[in-house]
Amino acid sequence: MKVLAITLWVILFLILKNTKFVVCVGICRENEQRALESLNKEVDDPTNSLASWVVGKDCCEWEGVVCNNLTRHVIELHIVNHWQKSGYLIRINSLEWLPSLLSLEHLDMHYVDLSKATNWLQVINMLPSLVDLSLSHCSLHHIQPLLHHNFSSLETLHLSGNKFNSPVPKWIFNLANLVSLNLSDNNFTGPFPEGPVNFTSLTTFKASFNSFNYLSNLEYLDLSYNMLSGKLPNVIGKLGNLEYLDLSGNLFEGEVSEIFNGNFVSAEMGNSSSLNAKTLPESLGQLSMLKTFIIYNNRLTGTLPESLGQLSMLEYFAISYNRFTGTLPESLGQLSMLKYFAISDNRLEGVVTESHFSKLTQLKSFYASKNNLTLKVSENWIPPFQAETIKIRGWNIGPLFPVWFRTQKLITDVDISDGGIQGEVPTWFWNLTSQIRILNLSHNQFVGEVPNISPPSIEYGDPWLMYLGSNNFSGPLPQISTNVSLLDLSKNSFSKGLSNLLCEAKNKSYKLEILNLEGNDLSEEIPDCWMNWPELRVLILRDNNLIGGIPKSMEVLSNLQSLDLGRNRLNGPFPLKG
Repeated sequence: MKVLAITLWVILFLILKNTKFVVCVGICRENEQRALESLNKEVDDPTNSLASWVVGKDCCEWEGVVCNNLTRHVIELHIVNHWQKSGYLIRINSLEWLPSLLSLEHLDMHYVDLSKATNWLQVINMLPSLVDLSLSHCSLHHIQPLLHHNFSSLETLHLSGNKFNSPVPKWIFNLANLVSLNLSDNNFTGPFPEGPVNFTSLTTFKASFNSFNYLSNLEYLDLSYNMLSGKLPNVIGKLGNLEYLDLSGNLFEGEVSEIFNGNFVSAEMGNSSSLNAKTLPESLGQLSMLKTFIIYNNRLTGTLPESLGQLSMLEYFAISYNRFTGTLPESLGQLSMLKYFAISDNRLEGVVTESHFSKLTQLKSFYASKNNLTLKVSENWIPPFQAETIKIRGWNIGPLFPVWFRTQKLITDVDISDGGIQGEVPTWFWNLTSQIRILNLSHNQFVGEVPNISPPSIEYGDPWLMYLGSNNFSGPLPQISTNVSLLDLSKNSFSKGLSNLLCEAKNKSYKLEILNLEGNDLSEEIPDCWMNWPELRVLILRDNNLIGGIPKSMEVLSNLQSLDLGRNRLNGPFPLKG
């Protein structure tokens, strides 16, 4: 019986320990009650929003006041003028009572006139537990600098709808736990303070309707990968000395023209209303110092203006992964300093000619895949550049192989897939494979044999990727360099067996990880020489005419994660371990 009683007590203890009770013990703390009563006596409340604040009644029962259920400390204070549209505001002339609420975590005042409370920030800085601070539309006119701030726990700071008419103070940029920041409609001016920005937790940042028009000396602006949304801030169009702009990896949307309309409009250009609202306007060309322009991976629309060619200092231009339409301006060819150009995954269309490249002597990287563009150049065209990367997947390039590639002595990355190219790949191009580490010729109409892929002239640490699938290549499988990590020869007409590819590899360390031979005319048995390919992770041999069983040496493929042998004529044995 005694054991049973002890057991019941243990069970009861565990139940109580893991149960949350809402128990109201006592009343509001005496000093906090006095502080709020002093506020209530002094507040000018024409809207009667604080009618429930009855002196002598427990302040924890007042509307807008929330107390801790156990300690009875005031932890939330919400004073909101529900009649702001009437023009009558709650007016609080002093916040000297506020430091008495030392446990306050949430302070929320909307449409409360605090214009007389000139020391509001110093007083609030005495609240060490504050997590959320919202003083929207409170007629604040000054935001002081702080040598030391006690806002280490602050997660929300909303100060919208005031009229500070000053730069943003530095302490705001060092709130490491801040999740949401709203500085909108404050007439904040620039420049931003120097030094590091510690916004590691920030997910929401709003700063619209300000006057950051004193940022004319700003040269470097990077807001990439911040989950910023909505329309692009129009302040960008005012940064006349800007050399570097990176807004990539956000959720901006709408017409890019909206950040430039009304800005850089000279007397000769007339009123900004003449600008086409559906284009990135010609005034873009007046950002004469711009060297880097990055807005890729957003949801931006619009077209590219001919004034793009006026950005004479431009070296890096990236607008990929947006929704731009229209043609590629011919003035692009005037950008003699351009090194990196990326317009992939947009909706651009039209014809690209030699004029588009006429002065691009510095071009190293050209990323323009997945647009509806046609390349139309003469057969004997010699590009003015020596590029390292050319990616024009989905362009109409054919039917002839682009002979101008023969002039590219530094090329290492080529994608001309889905280009409508027919016939054999020239021998001189196969010779370039000794230096090309990423090659994509897939989804064309190439015919003929693929020669052995030679070892590289320079040893690269990066993996080599070869995409030759979905063509009409025939003959035996080629031998490959030890550097190749991905080989896709699928959906061609390769014949004979696998031995030429697999078994000629002797006493070498091959790096091949992915091998796709699906959909060919391969026959014979699967050879027993897999010990030379220890890095294989994915092996696809389906839709061929292979016979026999699985060779024992495939058991050494310890890294193999995916094996597809379907739709062949295999009949065992199958020694692979599960």
